[in-house]
Amino acid sequence: MIAPAAMVATWNPEMNGERENRIDLLRGLSLLLIFIGHAEFTFSPTFQQSRGFSDASEVFVLLAGMSCALAYYRPYASLQLERPWKRALRLYFVHLILFAIMMTISAFVIGTFDQTAWPADMTDFWLDPLHHGLQALSLSYMPGNLDILPMYVVLLLIAPFAFLLHDRSKSALLGLSCLIWFVAGLGHINFPNAALEGEAWFFDPLSWQFIFVIGIYLGARMKCGQSVLSYNGPVFAAAAVFAIAAIPLNLAFHLGAVDSPFGELHHQLVSKINDGPLRIINVLAILYLAWNIRAVKATADHPAMRLVCAAGRHSLAVFSAGILLSFGAVVLMTLDPGMPIALQLLLLAIGCALQLAIGWMLEVRRTARVGAASYGLRRAI
Repeated sequence: MIAPAAMVATWNPEMNGERENRIDLLRGLSLLLIFIGHAEFTFSPTFQQSRGFSDASEVFVLLAGMSCALAYYRPYASLQLERPWKRALRLYFVHLILFAIMMTISAFVIGTFDQTAWPADMTDFWLDPLHHGLQALSLSYMPGNLDILPMYVVLLLIAPFAFLLHDRSKSALLGLSCLIWFVAGLGHINFPNAALEGEAWFFDPLSWQFIFVIGIYLGARMKCGQSVLSYNGPVFAAAAVFAIAAIPLNLAFHLGAVDSPFGELHHQLVSKINDGPLRIINVLAILYLAWNIRAVKATADHPAMRLVCAAGRHSLAVFSAGILLSFGAVVLMTLDPGMPIALQLLLLAIGCALQLAIGWMLEVRRTARVGAASYGLRRAI
């Protein structure tokens, strides 16, 4: 298909190699917040509910969609399978490595300390390791916190088709994605996961693809040099009111201080499995505010935030480290249920520091490679 002249004129191919620091900053912060939730400190549940109806997961998936478009989208190109699918394959192998490490640690803890209180999704694996191991290869046995990368595998597999439909009709892409999200949520359509009590993925890809596709739409606009989330006074005010009001409201609902006006429907509206509508509205409001508050841009570009931005830039390695570190924290919390808050905060600080250090080391290595390549090019010229 021949690209329209208007699209050719606005496409910014250099955006392929650029980084939007706000994306890196928000991704880096999200990784640290995800670690706090996964570590299962005594304060983790309340902390998770103190940021509104959505949490770091929505922010991360939305930004992942934007980053996916910035990295792989080519306006009006043919079906682009190779790069997104290679990335998906890499995530799959990283997931299997994390699974193997966590199962090995769980075997050691169960065998050494005889932890009958160990989470069921860990102990059940060793009741039939061969069967569950084969299930793990097919992504149908994933203990808690291990179905996040598989969700990204699915999202990256559908990304090329989202690009293709995007170039034919943006409305059709968003409409179809919304329809799939609605039907999957209403019908509780999900992939099987034998490790969890509900026997389904904790992050249903059929539901979470909607926020990812919204990210693809926004990222494609950025890739083509078009405005993204432009400032509008009434929209900004509405986003601010919603995002701010959601914090005390959700916390009050969580603590049981007040009853939700939605009654039994409330669970569906804030469902994390199906990425309920209140969660989606909340994360879109947060992103809109972040994109239109100058202080956020200034903070993202400030040298003091380099560590956090580096973590967001190398999200796979930092996320994987965070999974293992949070699992280590869970092990320690299991062995010492009465661990003092001060010690929990120390573990939190150490975990965050290690993730930031990993991101920084990878960024230094990347910068060195880029510098060496530039030097070689100058020598060749």
